[in-house]
Amino acid sequence: MKRRIALAVALAGCATGGADGQGDVGLPTAGVGPFRKLASSEVPGIAPFVLDERRAAFRDPGALARGAGASGPEVWLYAVARDASGKDVIVRSRATDGRAFFGTSQNGGRSPAVVLTPTEPWEGDALSGPAPLVVGDVVYLYYAGKGGIGRARSTDGLTFTKDPGPILARDPAVAFETSAPSSPSVARLPDGQLRMFYAGGAGIGEAESADGLRFTRRDAIPATPALDPVLDRALPSPGEPAPFDAGEVADPHVMLRVTSAGRLHVRVLYTGYDRPRGESPRVSAIGFAARYGDAGPLERGGPVYSAGKGERAPTAVEWGGRTLLYVEQSKDGLGGEPYRAIAGALAPADQTLGAPDAFPEAP
Repeated sequence: MKRRIALAVALAGCATGGADGQGDVGLPTAGVGPFRKLASSEVPGIAPFVLDERRAAFRDPGALARGAGASGPEVWLYAVARDASGKDVIVRSRATDGRAFFGTSQNGGRSPAVVLTPTEPWEGDALSGPAPLVVGDVVYLYYAGKGGIGRARSTDGLTFTKDPGPILARDPAVAFETSAPSSPSVARLPDGQLRMFYAGGAGIGEAESADGLRFTRRDAIPATPALDPVLDRALPSPGEPAPFDAGEVADPHVMLRVTSAGRLHVRVLYTGYDRPRGESPRVSAIGFAARYGDAGPLERGGPVYSAGKGERAPTAVEWGGRTLLYVEQSKDGLGGEPYRAIAGALAPADQTLGAPDAFPEAP
């Protein structure tokens, strides 16, 4: 069952994503969100921002949990930043509590470490969409360039070696991919197979791989002639308000779990836009979709976070029954022009985090 959510609901705040399911009882879209913005007592800077600096204009966060402490999860946060030459590079920051990130504007002029720069012809002059994944003792960092999606590998999460790429480029035979694949998110299934969700055109596609390097696209609806996206923009129903994601769905972030009943639960956060690219004004919100099992289309669950600040590119970490969400959104410029930065949000929304840790000594 698809829930058609009016745009007005998305702008009003955080819509519900449902309560935690018991086993397989209820819809697959239960258990994620709603999220609330982090409060001033929960971050070391200006709430809800956890990584901001005007010159760098941090964007496209990709979070990796590396343990849990008393104040929250230790998180390595990869993001796109503008370097001194104006190029978009990928950097890494770190927080021992998921909130006090090395190199934010409150951290004494320090800067996150640059881990990837555009060096290959297929990448063009900018990188985007970093998505980290740990496989064994290796950190895979998936990312996008002008020609598609690439992968780099590291043993410490800071020094990366690129694989020849792109590993997933546009396929003209795939009708929904009207643009090169971008915004990858990769998770590991219980059997060790890797599954990628990615943005293409106005929809979200899915691909699989045994080695994390060679990916094959999956058809969400094999009974149709064309290869279908796993999630497409929502179609308005006659007489109903347009859904919050009627224009485009993008920036997937996949989270896998196995339910207490033993079924695979595929959960995906994404950016929903009310209008197609090129139309304005264009409003965004963070949506949630899911399914049971390793195949088929995702079922919509509605918006789970909306701040009215052009939020996009969700990524999240889970620990102790809670979820920290990171998004790119606009930050007021305090007298200057607004700029892009990384904000944090929490679910369950009725819980409160303690005071943030001190900033770490290194990224």
